[in-house]
Amino acid sequence: MISLHRVLKLRDLEIFQVEREGTILSYVVIEDTRKPFTEEDKKLDPLCYMDEEDINAILNVFRISIINDEKLNEEDSDIIRSFFSDFVNNTNLTNFITTEYVQEDLYDYDIDIKFFNKILKDIGSNYIIEEFDEMKWIYLSQD
Repeated sequence: MISLHRVLKLRDLEIFQVEREGTILSYVVIEDTRKPFTEEDKKLDPLCYMDEEDINAILNVFRISIINDEKLNEEDSDIIRSFFSDFVNNTNLTNFITTEYVQEDLYDYDIDIKFFNKILKDIGSNYIIEEFDEMKWIYLSQD
């Protein structure tokens, strides 16, 4: 059985840890780019088969990135792709791209902001998570 743990949730970015039987299967990043498809995106399957007019009508693209330390087997890849594709509301103005990445040293780091920024850099994201002062969390206190 596969389980999910959302390890980071920001306004335009979420990172999930996908586990099976207590073992990390992969990390998944969902990024709201707030932009249309790029020229490079349009070359990807199945976009390369779509009409240019239909592609250009899409104003917002979500990027779903599946990251693991080795290539996922086809079954795991299909399960993760299918599951996370349901996270995005497809409309005539919104769509998504799913890409898999292999980051061999993925599990060699502590899970912190530096780890998340390394993943984002390795998948080609422009998103950078800024360090913040933990004292800003004080408003959540019950004191």
